[in-house]
Amino acid sequence: MSSIPVSWRLELFFKSKKELQERVVPFLKENSITRVNLTNKTKEDQLLECCRIITSAVPSAQICVHYSLKWNYNQSVEQSFQAFADFCATLSEDKQSSMLLVSGGGKKRKLDSVEALQRAAACENIRAAPPIYVAFNPYFPSKADAAEERKRLTRKLDTGLVRGIYLQMGTDMEKLEQGLDFLKDVSRNQHGNPIDLFGSVFLPTKRLLAQMRFRPWNGVFLSEEYLSSVDRARAITTDILAMYSQHGVVPLVESNICTTQELRQCLDLLEARP
Repeated sequence: MSSIPVSWRLELFFKSKKELQERVVPFLKENSITRVNLTNKTKEDQLLECCRIITSAVPSAQICVHYSLKWNYNQSVEQSFQAFADFCATLSEDKQSSMLLVSGGGKKRKLDSVEALQRAAACENIRAAPPIYVAFNPYFPSKADAAEERKRLTRKLDTGLVRGIYLQMGTDMEKLEQGLDFLKDVSRNQHGNPIDLFGSVFLPTKRLLAQMRFRPWNGVFLSEEYLSSVDRARAITTDILAMYSQHGVVPLVESNICTTQELRQCLDLLEARP
């Protein structure tokens, strides 16, 4: 396969460390993929161990490790925050790793991403942690929910700890453009440095569209037009990628890419322009 462009990231999908070692890591090595995201979707996820497995096989890997405060909640706010601080300290040993800090879906715990960052701002050891990124969803249909999302992001940025922002996947182009304009206004950290921006996209397939129609992901707002066919979904994705490019947003592919054919389709989509 031809050389892989560096201006995108791939979210990894696997159900066990064995699958990570036997299927995912060889695929990354074979295709020279180094910029990956490691998700946190259950209490049992062994994030640091999985990170070590990847970096030991792919030393140049730049891993963004997702950390869910919901799944890592431990009895009390204080114990949960200490677990977060310990995780930051361990992850900081890998100078190429970063963290996406999220509250987690559903009802928020007493320690959410805003509270954790505000507490962390007073801790010198966490200030020396790897780059910390946060999530932002510009697609909420409700004006009240959209206003609350912007308020929460502003509070996160005010801590001075946020180095980057990951945008949720969605299909409302007007809301995306408004969200990107908002980020342009607010996304500078306390040192005056611009914030790195990343944006989610899917590789449209019949299976993905069926899943999103009948069991959509929490907080992912997809139009009927997008869900109507793979061709329409690809066309809308191309428009999203074009807007990402205009605003300096690095795409994060949130689809299970595990074959050479799927990777080729993914790269063709990333390289397409309307």
